[in-house]
Amino acid sequence: AFDVLAFSKTHQENPHFNKKGTFHNNKTVMFRRTLILAAKSSSTQNILSTWGTTNVVGGKGTGRIVVLGTGWGGFNLAQKMKDSSEELRIVSPSNHFVFTPLLPSTAVGTLEFRAIQEPIRKALGKNGKFVQAKARRIDPETKTILCESTYTDETGKGERFIIRYDKLVISVGVKTNTFGIESIQEGNGVHFLKHLYHAREIRNNIIDVFEKAAIPGTSKEERDRLLSFIIVGGGPTSCEFAAELHDFVKNDAKRLFPDEIPHVKVTLVEAGQALLGPFDSKLQNYTGSLFEDRNIDVRLETSVTGIEDYEGDGFRFPARRATLSDGTKLPFGTLVWSAGLSPVKFTQKLDDLLPKAPNGRILIDEYLRVKGHEGSIWAMGDAAVCESEPLPQLAQVARQQGLYLGDILNGKVGEDDKPFKFFSLGSMASLGEMKGIVDGSQVGQPGKEVKVGKLTGFLALLVWRVGYWGRQTSWENKVAIPYHWIKSIVFGRDVSRF
Repeated sequence: AFDVLAFSKTHQENPHFNKKGTFHNNKTVMFRRTLILAAKSSSTQNILSTWGTTNVVGGKGTGRIVVLGTGWGGFNLAQKMKDSSEELRIVSPSNHFVFTPLLPSTAVGTLEFRAIQEPIRKALGKNGKFVQAKARRIDPETKTILCESTYTDETGKGERFIIRYDKLVISVGVKTNTFGIESIQEGNGVHFLKHLYHAREIRNNIIDVFEKAAIPGTSKEERDRLLSFIIVGGGPTSCEFAAELHDFVKNDAKRLFPDEIPHVKVTLVEAGQALLGPFDSKLQNYTGSLFEDRNIDVRLETSVTGIEDYEGDGFRFPARRATLSDGTKLPFGTLVWSAGLSPVKFTQKLDDLLPKAPNGRILIDEYLRVKGHEGSIWAMGDAAVCESEPLPQLAQVARQQGLYLGDILNGKVGEDDKPFKFFSLGSMASLGEMKGIVDGSQVGQPGKEVKVGKLTGFLALLVWRVGYWGRQTSWENKVAIPYHWIKSIVFGRDVSRF
């Protein structure tokens, strides 16, 4: 690059250099272009060498838009560009979009897993393609992405390859935050709740602990442990799962496992001062009262500091217990951790490439452009934050950003014609026993919110169900979701284990 600049500066003083800044000598022009291309080629080869692969797939990537992620942002952007003439390529380890507000319902069988997901390929038009792989690294200078296939060999590693892009959208989301507690690892009764496979594992584990507790000869102490459920976090996902679990125990387990019901205990642990932190205080209190009436043990201003194995007298199965910040030790058969969010590994590795906020999110401007890479790289959803107007990590934020960016990449509006403006639709939660809450106290754009009102009880649940039913993008799910709601009420939830 230095040689090219030196060459250019030298010949600007040459008499053969005209007033418009171009060379009269065509051979000289061609020589300069050759040097530039050689510099770029050398840079590309250096990157390929560093990444340990030279397998470039899909060609040069001229005009190509690459989107990383199939979450709320990536999926809605893909739908917006379904009829676009632009080449679109989606890269993600997940080949489907999950309607996350309904995820807790699948963890106990109120809804079936396939009823809340949409295959990403259905959202793509004739110019769209999907690649099931993890993005490992990017190089903004050469506009290349290092990817690793999710299909691994006998060593557990996937094939690595490189995809080129012209425009890149980062929408990789976040992962569950364990706050550096090394003993919080998935498995052996400990589960996260962010993906469909998480919900499936939780559902299987719930059935397992009831079946284990029902084995003749299982001691009372072991039954108490097996049927002890700990939910960590006091946000909407945790509270909705606690409500779904209560309904399952009351309406289904009570009928199918009557002898085990006296051993069931549900504990919800929240480090903050209240449940549902973003909600209105009256709705927080309403939720707390409901949980108290249902004998759900809510422990506020308390955190889980670790998990340990232990041996019980006469126990048949491996036992574990959680240590709380107040010194209490709670044995459990199922622990669902839904507390906090942190950047995924891909985002963490961008420190030397893209600007980052102190919390690890990618810094963007009001047009969702990554600072220093305007016109080339955009970021949205939970993985990004605008320095001048930070927004909460919510599904509705990512959804609106995906739709906004779709118009830009479609060429319908210029990339800096109109800044992104989030319009809050309020907050909702399902609380079991045909009750819910709706918080419309802050509806509208930040700083211009209006109070629509608050709802509780059955009417709030009706708004919750109608609202989320209306957000489904396929008629398959619009039919499947109410079908499973009615089925679970009339016939009960399925407790088959397979």
